[in-house]
Amino acid sequence: MNNKKKFLIGIFIILLISVYIYHTYLRRDKIVIIPRNATAKDVGKILKNEKLIPSEGLFRWMVFFLFAERNIKHGTYKFRFSLTTIPIVIRLVRGPQLVKVTIPEGFRVEQIAERLHAKGIILDPIYFITFVKSNSYNGYLFPETYYFSLNEDVDYVVNRMVSEFYRKYSEDLRKRAYELKLTTHQVVVLASIVEKEAKTKEEKRLVSAVFHNRLKKGWYLESCATVRYALKKFTGPLTYKDLNIDSKFNTYKYYGLPPEPICNPGLDSIEAVLYPAETDDMFFFTENNQTHVFSKYYKQHIERQKKSKYSVR
Repeated sequence: MNNKKKFLIGIFIILLISVYIYHTYLRRDKIVIIPRNATAKDVGKILKNEKLIPSEGLFRWMVFFLFAERNIKHGTYKFRFSLTTIPIVIRLVRGPQLVKVTIPEGFRVEQIAERLHAKGIILDPIYFITFVKSNSYNGYLFPETYYFSLNEDVDYVVNRMVSEFYRKYSEDLRKRAYELKLTTHQVVVLASIVEKEAKTKEEKRLVSAVFHNRLKKGWYLESCATVRYALKKFTGPLTYKDLNIDSKFNTYKYYGLPPEPICNPGLDSIEAVLYPAETDDMFFFTENNQTHVFSKYYKQHIERQKKSKYSVR
């Protein structure tokens, strides 16, 4: 075999190895986290360390050429190697791929943490729960559809949701709370109970009215929803033994509102607390596990309950 053939075979082998390396390693997607306030220099180091760009200098020159220096957005990205770095720079300017997540009305903090974790938005649901409760944000995580990037900072996610609460809790609603001599905390706590007791907007206003009437007369609220929260028993029927649990959340044993919200209420429940129905009803129970039956007098309430299979509220 002459030297020319050996040379061509060598080049061919090198090309095969290069193609193999490119497709095996360089074409692999890699997850990269760009921190807040990272400079182009910082980002270049991160990308070079992850072997996603050939040169930090080339990356910084391309950032300068594309006027992207001040437009790089933090977040979690999925990149693959780029020889020119142009696709990576463009993606950094556009921002990370956002994940859509919907938080339903009435979700507890634990349920919110579970959903965010399932979507990859947060990595540690236990830390999320601890952060929310230690900062007294329970009840203020407003139910809404959000868009987050993967692996977001917990404080950023929580602040987004709390900010949404205060955006929806308008000046008119705050004035109405003042007229009723209710603090924001009291509104949220009562709204969280209403959220768990009723489903429709109209029934929420009726349930709210019963609770307002009971509070005015110094009665127990007697909400099964608060007992469920105390017991962490969210399914199945409650027993008379359950109603005797010694907890500040047991509104069958302790007067007034529980110490904190039992869920994160939606706007309908908040408005129901601030604009309850005009009624003298003092009692209600659930019928057919759907609608409620309301009564003004206890005797009337008992008579109606006897005709139903469902327990007293």
